[in-house]
Amino acid sequence: MAFVDLNDSVISQVRSAADIVDFVSQVTPLKLAGKSYKGLCPFHREKTPSFHVDRDKGLFYCFGCGKGGDIFKFLALTERFTFPEAVEHVATRVGIELPRRKRTARDTDKDDLLEVIDEASEAFHQALGWGDNPARHYLEQRGVPEEVVKKYGFGYSPDSWDYVLSRLGRKHGEKKLELAGLVMPRKSGSGYYDRFRNRLMIPIHSETGALVGFGGRSLDGSDPKYLNSPDSELFNKSRLLYNLHRSKDAMRRIDRAILVEGYFDAIAIDNAGVPGVVASMGTSLTSGQASLLRRHTTRVVIAYDGDDAGRAATLRAAPVLLSAGLSVSALDLQGEKDPDSLVQKQGADRFLEILGNATDIFDFGLKQWAGNVSSLTGREKSERVESFVPLLSAVTDAVVRNDAAQRIADAFRLEFETVWSRVRAKSAQSIERTVIRAVPTGEKRLLTATVQGKIGREILDRIDEDAFADPACKTLFSIIKTRLSSADPIDYSEIATHLRGEAELTLLSELTLSDDLDDAELARIDENLRALERLAADRRLRGLQREIQEAQQAGDETRISELWQQKRRWMQVLDTLK
Repeated sequence: MAFVDLNDSVISQVRSAADIVDFVSQVTPLKLAGKSYKGLCPFHREKTPSFHVDRDKGLFYCFGCGKGGDIFKFLALTERFTFPEAVEHVATRVGIELPRRKRTARDTDKDDLLEVIDEASEAFHQALGWGDNPARHYLEQRGVPEEVVKKYGFGYSPDSWDYVLSRLGRKHGEKKLELAGLVMPRKSGSGYYDRFRNRLMIPIHSETGALVGFGGRSLDGSDPKYLNSPDSELFNKSRLLYNLHRSKDAMRRIDRAILVEGYFDAIAIDNAGVPGVVASMGTSLTSGQASLLRRHTTRVVIAYDGDDAGRAATLRAAPVLLSAGLSVSALDLQGEKDPDSLVQKQGADRFLEILGNATDIFDFGLKQWAGNVSSLTGREKSERVESFVPLLSAVTDAVVRNDAAQRIADAFRLEFETVWSRVRAKSAQSIERTVIRAVPTGEKRLLTATVQGKIGREILDRIDEDAFADPACKTLFSIIKTRLSSADPIDYSEIATHLRGEAELTLLSELTLSDDLDDAELARIDENLRALERLAADRRLRGLQREIQEAQQAGDETRISELWQQKRRWMQVLDTLK
């Protein structure tokens, strides 16, 4: 995707060439119903179909949950594609070759660094095979077979100050090695030395599979235990998840991710054939990592270490995942130290059995914080309930949040309001709620009539875009009126290309897929228009009054006189509309 040139013309061409019904039918069955296709919405539970797809217009809309858009939006919602990924996916399916933009110097520099890291990985892997060394001993002690060593690309950074420097420095230069995170400048004097020394080297890949850095495991007890590549243009650990490039397809297919702390936990589970595992690399989970997960799944099972520290880390990570709109559960490792130990000792089948019994995160928290509730003092109860506030505040679904709050209240033998009062203030600030936009009925009816070609030229000429208070309505009307004025048929693919906001595209989908306005609704169009014109005039008068007050404060008598003349004219306009 890095060199694809997605201009408006290309986007419109791809959108027009795609059959949206074909793409949507792979997710939810559709049946022809009048002018459009109809089926059960894939985005919310329903028994009566309210999801419509229009093949000719290339749009979909659900009249139940309010989600709508074009084929690219549908893929973004169902496949978690970014917009460029969705365009490329559709283009590939319909046989359109996307134009490529010219490579920039920055692109070339980035590719050079990727080449350096690839060569460093090969050098580390070669060093691992050289005779007796601490990394080989460590892998043997852990019982890591040779096929795993090769599959996951393990390597060894020798206990040397210049192994990488001497291997790659002459070809690539010291500065490029530094930018790749492989060497560091000496604190005194000139020159560089290797960043990784006497460590087991674990390659880390980006979401697309590019090798972008390393995690180095200490072999002599020196700190830190794990040393990652430094943050750079290529390596940003807050936006990386170990093993995501291998797991993302499975995560999408089964709609579940397993989140572990360490590399070896992920490797043990992945190599055992359990799909969809990623590691947060031992660092605190970030919102960027949660967003990465949300692109590929809606459900996450946290499988951190089984000790007190692991359980505490689980409950710290959960709010980050919940805030990203993910459903979260956690594993009880049944006394094992970590997932790696569980798989090694008891096998993949036992891990799958435990995975199948993953505990909802609130039940997991109750087991951690409310297990001895009968022996708690009032103050201790208060502190424990307060521990749940980050979890509750992070939940985006009001029903789920209320249900969890009730369970917490029951577990601590408290009234619901006692728990809910702790959450209310923080929830109002931090919870993002998904709502269907409330567009004024009159504006929507007028715009629907315009889209459906039910408005004559004399009425259309009366309507100004400033009559619409809703920004999405204003944008849509402006575009559609321009198209109608040219006497050309409305090209919905072209209109969608020019819509930059999600609200505008969703509104276009709703209006174009709505039933035709009946005679009674059409008879009210003039009434709706007069109401909009009155509101627009009133808004203009209020704006002029604010400008008059500002001019008075500035003492600008000329400006005051001009504004008063405009205000009188608008007052006359308003009188004629009453």
